[in-house]
Amino acid sequence: MPKFLFIYRESTAPRSRPSPEEMQALAGQWYAWMQKFSASILPGGDGLKPSGRLIKAGLLTDGPYVEAKEIVVSFGLVQADNYDAAVAIARECPPGHTIEIRELAGYA
Repeated sequence: MPKFLFIYRESTAPRSRPSPEEMQALAGQWYAWMQKFSASILPGGDGLKPSGRLIKAGLLTDGPYVEAKEIVVSFGLVQADNYDAAVAIARECPPGHTIEIRELAGYA
């Protein structure tokens, strides 16, 4: 069965910080989503720290990058029958993120 990488992106636009109650509600939404699709969501995804590095043409720079409109905040692996099934799972994610879906090549 194909595996898909879900890349969760968030806007870099300034926004107000959610209250503890809002954070708790959002965590509950993510937990419910993960439980609903527990047979398809594979272990290994995690949140990312805000810092990063980029090597391009041998030059090292720090990130995240001011010019970016969105930053990658997390990722996950999902097993689904095809792209349509992976998209259906992603559509039910809690709102607030852009989700890029990429099928793994399966070379391993």
